Amino acid sequence: MLHRIYTLLLILAGVILAPLLFYRYVTTPKYRGTLAQRLGQLHPQLLADAQQRPLIWLHAVSVGEAMAARDLTQHMAQCYPDHLLVVSTVTKTGQQVVQEKMPWVAHHLFLPLDLPLCINGVIRALKPKLCVVMETELWPNFFKALQQINCPIVVINGRLSPGSYRNYRRVRWAMTAFLAPITHMAMQSSMDAQRMREIGGDPNRVSALGNLKYDQALKPPTALEQQQLVQKVGALPPRQWLWMAASTHPGEEQLVLQVFTNLRQRHPELRLILAPRHPERAEPVAALIRAQGLSFTRLSQATPPWQSAILLVDGIGWLTRLYPHCHGVFMGGSLIPRGGQNMLEPSACGVPTLFGPHTFNFKHIAQQLEEAHAALRVADAQRLEQQLEWLLQNPLHRDQMGHAARQVVEANTGALARTLTCIQAIYPPAARAVP
Repeated sequence: MLHRIYTLLLILAGVILAPLLFYRYVTTPKYRGTLAQRLGQLHPQLLADAQQRPLIWLHAVSVGEAMAARDLTQHMAQCYPDHLLVVSTVTKTGQQVVQEKMPWVAHHLFLPLDLPLCINGVIRALKPKLCVVMETELWPNFFKALQQINCPIVVINGRLSPGSYRNYRRVRWAMTAFLAPITHMAMQSSMDAQRMREIGGDPNRVSALGNLKYDQALKPPTALEQQQLVQKVGALPPRQWLWMAASTHPGEEQLVLQVFTNLRQRHPELRLILAPRHPERAEPVAALIRAQGLSFTRLSQATPPWQSAILLVDGIGWLTRLYPHCHGVFMGGSLIPRGGQNMLEPSACGVPTLFGPHTFNFKHIAQQLEEAHAALRVADAQRLEQQLEWLLQNPLHRDQMGHAARQVVEANTGALARTLTCIQAIYPPAARAVP
C-alpha cells in the first residue's frame, strides 16, 4: 500500500510539474538525450550483453559520487571478472566521469524514473545479481523491483544530512518499509549510522565503514593527465600567486571576483582559477568576469602560456590536476546555504582550504580539518579576503596548514578496503550465477 501511495504522489507531482520539466528538457543541454532511458528504454547492446553474463549494477547519482566510486568499481571488475559491470547516473556529467575515468565499466545508463512502469521492465531485462548504491539514494520502487528478483542491495558511503534526517524521521513509519529491501547500509560515520537506525533502518543491517572520498582523494593525477594540463596552460605561475575558487554556485562567483579584484590591487601578480560547480554555467560566469573588467581564458579554449588574470574551468576532471599549484583553495557552496563541496581533494594535495559557514553536507570532514588547523572557515566574503591575504603573507603557516591537511586525509583512509570486504561478504566473488 505504501508503495502505491508513493507512486501516486510521484505521478501527481509529475503531472503538476510537466510543463516545467518539459521546458527544462528542451532548454537545458544536460537533460537532452536522456528521456528514453529514463522511461525505461535500454540500449540493444546492453540487453544482449546482459543475456550472456551475470550483471552487477552500481548507481552513483552525479560527478562526486561517481569519482568516489572509481577505485571501488575497478576493484569490483577485478573481483568479478566474469560479471558485466554497469554504472547508472542521473546527470550527464556523471555519465562523462564513467565514460572517461572507468574504462573497465561495460555500460553506462541513466537511472530510469522511479515508477513501476519505467523501472520494473529494466530490472526484469537486466536481472542484476547485485546492486550497489552510492551514498543515500533511496528509490523505493527501484529497491522493491530488485527485491522481487532476490537481488542483494548494498548502500555504501551512506550519509544523512541534518535536513534529510529530520524529514525522514517525520515519516519513519514509511521509511521502515522503504528501507526493508536493503541488504546492508554501510554509512560514512557512526553518526550517519545512528541516524539511519533512527529513521527505520534495521540495526543489524547498518554499519559505519568510513568515507570512500578519503581514499579517492589520495589518488594523484596520472602522467597523461598532467601532460594534458601542460598542453592547455603551459607552466603555471608560482604557487605563491595562484588561488582557486572551486565548485562555486550562483551567488558566490560575484563575491569571489570582488575579493580577487581587491587582492589584485595589492598583489598584481595574483591570478585566479575559477571553477563553477556545473561547467554548463561557464557563460553566465564569463559574463560576470567581463562586467568586472577582468581578463580571462576558458580552459577548453586555452593554449599555452596562460597569461590572463583568470582561468575559467568549463569542463570536468581538471580540478585535481590544478589543486597542487595553488596557495589556497576556496570551496564553493559554503558562502550560501548549499552545504559545501568536497574539500578533501585540495587537502590531499597539501593545500590549505577555505570554506564558508555552510558545510552541513561535509560536516564531519570540515570539523576534522578545522580541529587539525588544516582549513579556515570564513563568515563572509570580507573574511575570505582577509584570510587569503594572510596566506599570501605567511608562507610558513601556509605550508604547515597544507601538511596538516594531508595528514588528516591519510589518517582516515581504509574505507575502500572495508567496503569491498562488506560487498564480498554479501556477494562472494566465487559466486558464478547463471545470467
